Amino acid sequence: MNDAHRGSFDRVVVWRFDRFVRSVKQLVLALEEFKSLGIEFVSHQEALDTSTPMGKAIFTVITAMAELERSVIRERVVAGLEYARQRGTRSGRPIGRPTAVFRRDQVPCLREQGYSWREIARRLGTSVASVRRACRWPSAAS
Repeated sequence: MNDAHRGSFDRVVVWRFDRFVRSVKQLVLALEEFKSLGIEFVSHQEALDTSTPMGKAIFTVITAMAELERSVIRERVVAGLEYARQRGTRSGRPIGRPTAVFRRDQVPCLREQGYSWREIARRLGTSVASVRRACRWPSAAS
């Protein structure tokens, strides 16, 4: 906007108008400021030119629809995240990596008795990686 106030250009050209602003309010404020500075606004993809009254009207309507679409998408995403938080996934499984529940304190004892990582995992009903991780934990050694 500083360059616009300095008079560095007389026309703003954007690829798509929804990349220029996020709301109708921002659009109206920018267009009013451009108008007061004698700057035209052109959107390449929508083939709209705000130097004409019809272009201004269509531009405002299309921008309002784009803002509505963004709001609806946002509401759906927020609702989906909330649903997932409350109920877990569609399959009934909880969100995220499941916690391996087993007696971590038994891992060092079984290891000292000569059992392999695989055998310890089988006995405790968990994965080899979980057993190895449990053996590295300071609380497992004490």
